[in-house]
Order: sequence, then structure tokens, then C-alpha cells
Amino acid sequence: MAMQTKERPVANGVVLDLAGDLTYANREQFKTAVEAIRQKGCRHLILNMAEVRFVDSSGLGLLALVSQNFKLSQAKVSMLKPQSYVREIMSLANIQKLIPVYDNEQDALAGQQKAA
Repeated sequence: MAMQTKERPVANGVVLDLAGDLTYANREQFKTAVEAIRQKGCRHLILNMAEVRFVDSSGLGLLALVSQNFKLSQAKVSMLKPQSYVREIMSLANIQKLIPVYDNEQDALAGQQKAA
């Protein structure tokens, strides 16, 4: 399944709504969307994973890379509402050590404000 991305500005950042699978086959679309947001000087990227059904090892690697790239520019990445299967994969890969996971947008934004 292809991945759809939709960007929407919020206070102090951007929410990237993702739908579909975060896999090797969809990596370019994800990378392009994230890089466009980073180039605009975004300080906090919130990845809304509510509609992501599957993440493979390539997707996990991309998430780690995105986190590192944002850290290098003193910015931050958060993850929002991953489905239980995706959350389990993230947990097994220890992704939450790099990218904090939140259950609602307000908490993700509050997390940003605490860290700022």
C-alpha cells in the first residue's frame, strides 16, 4: 500500500499525518515529506502514526535517521498515536528512546514546550 502524507501546522511545529505503510517501498515519499518540513526550519515535527498499519526495518531506520537529522538542527521529533502493532514494533526496536511517543496531540505539544 502506498503512503499518504499530509502536513498541517500547529503551534511550535508541524504535524505530519501519515497513512499506509512505512516501508522500504514508500521510503522516498516519507523522506521527501520530512525533508521539506525540515528545510522550512520546523522546530518540532509530530509524526501522526494513527493510520500507519505496518512498519518494516527500513521504516524503523528512517525514523531513527529523521530523529538524528532533526537533533542536528536543534529540532525535535515526536510520534503520535501509533496503532498497537506498530507500537509493539517500535518498542522492540527501542525507537521510543529516540522519539517520544504520545497518545494525543496536546501531550505531544506540551512535551515540546517542556523540552524547549
